[in-house]
Amino acid sequence: MNNLTQRLEAVMDAFPAKTALYCVDLTTNIPIAAIRESTRVVSASTIKVPILCCALQDVLDGKLSLDQMLSISPGDFCDDTEVFVPNYRQGGASLWEMLYWMIVSSDNTATNTVISLLGFDQVNSYCRRIGLTQTSLHRKMLDFQAAAQGRNNYTSPADLYRVFSMLYQGQILTQPLRDIAFDFLSRCRCTDALQRYIPDPVVVAHKPGGLDHLNHDAGIFLMKDHPYYLGIFTWDGPALDGQPQQNRLIGQLSRMVYDAVKGGTL
Repeated sequence: MNNLTQRLEAVMDAFPAKTALYCVDLTTNIPIAAIRESTRVVSASTIKVPILCCALQDVLDGKLSLDQMLSISPGDFCDDTEVFVPNYRQGGASLWEMLYWMIVSSDNTATNTVISLLGFDQVNSYCRRIGLTQTSLHRKMLDFQAAAQGRNNYTSPADLYRVFSMLYQGQILTQPLRDIAFDFLSRCRCTDALQRYIPDPVVVAHKPGGLDHLNHDAGIFLMKDHPYYLGIFTWDGPALDGQPQQNRLIGQLSRMVYDAVKGGTL
């Protein structure tokens, strides 16, 4: 165990939540820090990254078109949407725009519409196809009745590393489709976790997620000389949805990793 891992683990163990972390140097594919990285946990919105890749694979296979229009069914509409509000855009949008809002604003109405288009079996088959072992989709966003019945969505820091690294290394999709994925992920409007305490203008292609007592964030720090993947998952913690405690922990751990990478003190 290196010094950075010891310091990270000390902070994680002192916080009243369960936490897993995985950080990998993308120039060498060697882990920088690995703490419970293969733990399978409820995914929140981080599941939207493999959903995005599955949809883009269907575009590549000719099954779908980014230009095709998707309508929103009443069952897919979520009251938390800030995009498809009543009397404005309620009729739908193109697949490209649905995927954009799913990632950039984490819009659950857009996500549910995409899930209806793809189907659970298609997404889960795609996850198995690209080698994800802890990731599965069993319910739509904000379907708390399904969650109460034991149907939930799962992933792990290690699985999200596999998705992000395959995008980064060009192992899935085509360059134009990977460019779309990275464009969306780098424009994510939620920056209060991995980027919370980092003052530098580094580009981070990432996807956060949160529910009551659960906060995650995972993605790639696109540093010119030393790009790295970082996924930090917290659960069974004190924060209700929208409260900052667990995102502060993610921010603190992320800053520790960033300073070590930037300073060359790994």
